[in-house]
Amino acid sequence: MSEFPAAEPIDPCGGTCADPDRRSFLRDGLLAVAAITAIAGDAAPLHAMARTVATGLVSGATVTYDIPAADGATIDRTNRVILIRHQGMVYAADLECPHKGTMVQWQPAQQRFFCPKHKSTFRAEGTRIQGKSPRSLDRYAVRLEGGKIVVDTAQPVDGDAEGWAARGVRVG
Repeated sequence: MSEFPAAEPIDPCGGTCADPDRRSFLRDGLLAVAAITAIAGDAAPLHAMARTVATGLVSGATVTYDIPAADGATIDRTNRVILIRHQGMVYAADLECPHKGTMVQWQPAQQRFFCPKHKSTFRAEGTRIQGKSPRSLDRYAVRLEGGKIVVDTAQPVDGDAEGWAARGVRVG
């Protein structure tokens, strides 16, 4: 019986190929899906209430915004604030769902906020509709100052606290 020398592995890339393992493949695939989803979400048609993205001017625990021109949700991911204009009132809510802290999403066609993690839904002004969230979105105190909306992010008020409904200002 003759012995043959061991064959060397063939490298079609000449040593330049990355060695993809299953985890890298799945990670890269999920990142691609997340990027496509984010792009598709921003390209969705806006209906009666608009969604805009903004970053407010931060000063200590307060964030200042222009008064929204129309009903809708202004999302400030940097400061984790949703500025909501609804039926002539402006409210500021925490961007995170009270259940597990997942960022809620604005669904303009349904006129509601939605938590993708456990399927909680909230009305346009932040009131809980259904789902695992134990309460409505947390609100921040807001005030009008010099033609701007000033949001105090130091003291969020949870949806069940007395005075939650009073956390808003009339603008129109």
